[in-house]
Amino acid sequence: MKKLICICVALVLALGSFCALAEEDLQAQLDAANEKIAELQAQVDAYYPFYAAQIVATYGADGVIWLEDVQEQFDAVEAQYANYGISLASYGMVDSVKKDIIDSAVRTAVLQDKAAELGLNAFDEDELAEFAQSAQEMMDDYVEYYLSYFYADAEEVTDEMRAEAEAYWADNGMNYDACLETLKSDAADAALYDYVTGDVAITEEDVEATYAARVEADRQNYANDRTYNADRSAGVGVAWNPEGYRAVKHVLIKFDDEQAQLYSDLQSQLDSLNDEKDAIENPEAADEADGEDAEAAEPRTVEEVNADIAACATEMEALYSQLLPTAEEVIAAFDSGADFDELIEKYNGDPGMQNEPTATIGYAVAENSTYWEQAFVDGAMSIEDKGGISGPVYGSNGIHIIYYMDDVPAGEVALEEIREDVEQEALETKIQTTYDDQVAAWEAEAGVQCFYENFGITAA
Repeated sequence: MKKLICICVALVLALGSFCALAEEDLQAQLDAANEKIAELQAQVDAYYPFYAAQIVATYGADGVIWLEDVQEQFDAVEAQYANYGISLASYGMVDSVKKDIIDSAVRTAVLQDKAAELGLNAFDEDELAEFAQSAQEMMDDYVEYYLSYFYADAEEVTDEMRAEAEAYWADNGMNYDACLETLKSDAADAALYDYVTGDVAITEEDVEATYAARVEADRQNYANDRTYNADRSAGVGVAWNPEGYRAVKHVLIKFDDEQAQLYSDLQSQLDSLNDEKDAIENPEAADEADGEDAEAAEPRTVEEVNADIAACATEMEALYSQLLPTAEEVIAAFDSGADFDELIEKYNGDPGMQNEPTATIGYAVAENSTYWEQAFVDGAMSIEDKGGISGPVYGSNGIHIIYYMDDVPAGEVALEEIREDVEQEALETKIQTTYDDQVAAWEAEAGVQCFYENFGITAA
């Protein structure tokens, strides 16, 4: 770009010199000027492909996104991924990341121009003062983070240390001015977003369309038990329930830390012993898995391994026996008419039974559930009648006493039951669609052109 400007300046200077010449031979002067213009035009034409190759996007009357700017952003992203051991090239992500950078850069530029056109980036004195204070606070936080990391043991923070911290952040593109510009830019972006979406409202038609879409999405997604239970436990407004689920609550008599560690150790031993037993019973599969270089070890008999497994199981049973009196106390209280929610409040060690929504709606369990451990699933499904409880269920966290609340009605959940959630989704969707459509219209109005190939993108 600078070279092109210099060429144009040279052209102007040449014409100026031409005007200063004596006017004795006008035709000769015109011929000389035309020759000079042609010479300069040839230089411009020769240089233009190199100049154009430095442009990755254009917009508006003279807006340009330069290759060197997006390359700098890409290098930063690539380095960030590399810090986590991820190669963009190895994962085939180079083109997509580069395209996202160009698209984001040109969109940001178009929106900045539109905010300026609408006067949304003009701030009063109070706003500017608030930005200035926030920018300084941001820089102070950056400096303090640096000092706490590199000088955590320092008895006193010196001016030299602070200067070092400030220099570090400046080298990484972060200083007071950068913070200030970021705050002003963010405020302008927010004002532009409000300008576009402030009056967006939904209709009943929007709500019904959102509800229908959610029912269909849930019908497909909730074939996966883990997805269904994760959403239900997180309080998502479920619009469709799969078949075969019952809602349960439970009291968990939980292992303390020492018991939990012992359980973990015993379980690890059992896993190893079972693997050893399997290797004895299936020697060909074990040899193939171990490979030819595996060290030869004196094999044990199945009986020896079974003896160790039995000893482990005995220790496990003894561990559970420490919790069993409390579990029996819970069962006895329930059988005597105690409300199960009161038993949860008194005995339970599972936060899920105290936090909403599961404190109210319970957990959803089916025969093929994988979200819960198998012992819990088996215990929940063993209860014959609604309103009944299980016996002591030995799990990885302690002993469960499970209460069968109700069946979860399969199929669509009525709109009125989840209306608030659906209306919120409909509004958020309409707001985002309205904004995206307006931004796309502004980009079209600005005549955005992207030259992805100049950034080495092979397929945009």
